[in-house]
Amino acid sequence: MTTTTRTTQQKIFIGGYTKSGTTFVGRAFGLFNGVYAKGEQDYFRIFTKGMREMVVDYNENITHVNREVYDGQGTLGPLTPDSFRDLHDKIFKHIFFSGEPVPDDCTTIVEKSPRNIYWVSDIEVIFPDAINICVYREPKAVFRSLLRHMADHRDENYKKPKFKHRRNMLTKFFEHWERYVSVVEKKKQILKVIRYDTAAADHQALLDFIEKDILGHSPGLKSPVETLSKEHYLNSLPEEARAKSLVQVGPPKITLAKEEIAQIERLCRAPNIEFDF
Repeated sequence: MTTTTRTTQQKIFIGGYTKSGTTFVGRAFGLFNGVYAKGEQDYFRIFTKGMREMVVDYNENITHVNREVYDGQGTLGPLTPDSFRDLHDKIFKHIFFSGEPVPDDCTTIVEKSPRNIYWVSDIEVIFPDAINICVYREPKAVFRSLLRHMADHRDENYKKPKFKHRRNMLTKFFEHWERYVSVVEKKKQILKVIRYDTAAADHQALLDFIEKDILGHSPGLKSPVETLSKEHYLNSLPEEARAKSLVQVGPPKITLAKEEIAQIERLCRAPNIEFDF
């Protein structure tokens, strides 16, 4: 009987509301030796449902083939939960490393996709040893960043509070925010929740938290803590990309109307949890 070999790389998945700082936290992980951090594959949204359905179809087909084609003597094996996890592991790593072998020094794989937060239950089944992280940012800053993205990449009219699509976007934001907060509260027992403001205010403290409370060991840094700064990141970009980057220094480039601020403060609650950092 052939047994599968479980790989040893720790997997960490970062999620949160879009524009909550998941990229920043992912970059923080990427400073550590042996830690490979990437985003956004959105792996679970794309692969989970489809693969689950394929496995069900495959196992049903094998049952019929063994019984009907081989007169009940067939030995074709179904996919088991363990082989299903191993299959996911191979596909996930193939995509993460662009078809190249896993680097010899890789101890930890970190994938950040904001929508990971909605797939925590599936992640727990597919990769039961994985660590799930949620990045939380206060809703006014999130909505402002969303508007900046839309104004820069879709339609500059998103800068105007009375723009119809901006108003519709705010209404949908309230609905999505409540769903997001509810998920965080429900899944807190299997989440590490990091406040973006806390992390952004003290980069060294964030790295210390990651090292002690998440990685559980001290692998050392491949790059200095200063490379986490907004200024360093912006300077690393080509000039044309720098102008459109959502990472910014100085005052916000989008202003929320008083009415928008009041609505967000009234309708967008913080999760009723204790934050880990």
